[in-house]
Amino acid sequence: MPRLLPDPAYFASLPKVISSGAVILRDEHGRIVIEKPNYRDHWLLPGGGVDAGEDARECARREVWEELGIEVEVGRMLTADWLPSSAVRSSPMGVHFLFDAGVVPRARLEAEVVPQASELDDWALIEESEIDLLGPWGAARARRALAVLRGEVEVDLVSYFRA
Repeated sequence: MPRLLPDPAYFASLPKVISSGAVILRDEHGRIVIEKPNYRDHWLLPGGGVDAGEDARECARREVWEELGIEVEVGRMLTADWLPSSAVRSSPMGVHFLFDAGVVPRARLEAEVVPQASELDDWALIEESEIDLLGPWGAARARRALAVLRGEVEVDLVSYFRA
């Protein structure tokens, strides 16, 4: 009969997962808030990595506050995306959650948003037609989330990407 590993050894043997929470935040005309990090070639949706003891929705709210200096109410989950681990990227598998952060009037965004200087070069409001600024993976997940918001599809619980 095989011997069971003690909990610490068993859990250490399992694959590691990186998780993140991000938002779709829109103005009253349906434009989407994106941000230009200084550590990437492309734009991103507001969000970031989940901290220890934090859930993905809390992470998304905290990241919007830290990165853009604006408080938002983070609502329902729109998508969850899974990326396999990759030796090429030297990364463990990832699960990325995307939430609805609702509508904030453009005037409030322009008055209150202050990009976090240590991470961001800029922020912008874009039309859906400009969503390719997010790169292939980011654009695909944003398009699915917008389709969920419009009621065209059900919540997309898990999409699989091969990177």
